[in-house]
Amino acid sequence: MKRETLPSLWLLTVILVLVASNMAKAQSGSVPLYTERLMPGAIGQMQLMKGRGIPGHIQPVKLIPPAGTKIAPVIEGSFADDLPSPQTFGCVIGAVYRFRLSEIPLHPGAELFPTVEVIDRTYPPAGMELQFPIPIQITQDELQYALEGKFVTRVIYLENPRTAVPNTYEPSFQPWFEVEAGQDPVVTADLLGRPVAILRLGSRRPTQEDMPGEFTYQSPPIQLFGNPPPAPANGVEVPMEQPVPATAVPMQAQRPMMPPYGVPPQMAPPYQGAPQQPWYPSQR
Repeated sequence: MKRETLPSLWLLTVILVLVASNMAKAQSGSVPLYTERLMPGAIGQMQLMKGRGIPGHIQPVKLIPPAGTKIAPVIEGSFADDLPSPQTFGCVIGAVYRFRLSEIPLHPGAELFPTVEVIDRTYPPAGMELQFPIPIQITQDELQYALEGKFVTRVIYLENPRTAVPNTYEPSFQPWFEVEAGQDPVVTADLLGRPVAILRLGSRRPTQEDMPGEFTYQSPPIQLFGNPPPAPANGVEVPMEQPVPATAVPMQAQRPMMPPYGVPPQMAPPYQGAPQQPWYPSQR
């Protein structure tokens, strides 16, 4: 009996050692925690659990597809009327938002349904949140890839000010580059700066087989801001004064709480009676 149980005990020991080794590597930073393989919404929820951003904070996000493209957000479970592009939306950090793109140039009648996952917030000057949204540009080539059945992942990140390239770009141009084959765009963006949003664009369409709320990711709250004027071309001068009280900062959650609507449909919702503890941002 002893000879038969020894191989099983040895195998169990090896598995436990490998798991412990991987956990140690993840804590040391050699194994990335956030990757492209995670389901939509997982990164944003883990950011909230870490204290990234403020649960309930409304983060402006500006979608910029090719000229002439119409954008329709999901409101209360259904797609709203088409809006001219570009459009700025107020999104909750940690949630996944589904949009419909129609009247795509060179493709009459075609529709695409990208998602935007907001995983962190920005810190613009107080009162100018709408002038400094997270810009998400969608190029004509990316739309063509999606219509051909390919899948596009665009990670928007803020550059590290200590390592950023001091180049000047046009306000309407969003610098981008394509990662090499085998590289993870989420990991690459995390190495270069602070990721704030993830655009996923493919050819998936809603079907009758979808569970209620599955395609729209439970329709998280969204605000429509239209197309506000851009920030001044010569920049904004921020005086070094006393910090502005929280009550004077627009779009600031007075009592940040974990939003239950940000949970992706594949993940279990918070159990009934779970304590709603506030989460606060950490300094990175």
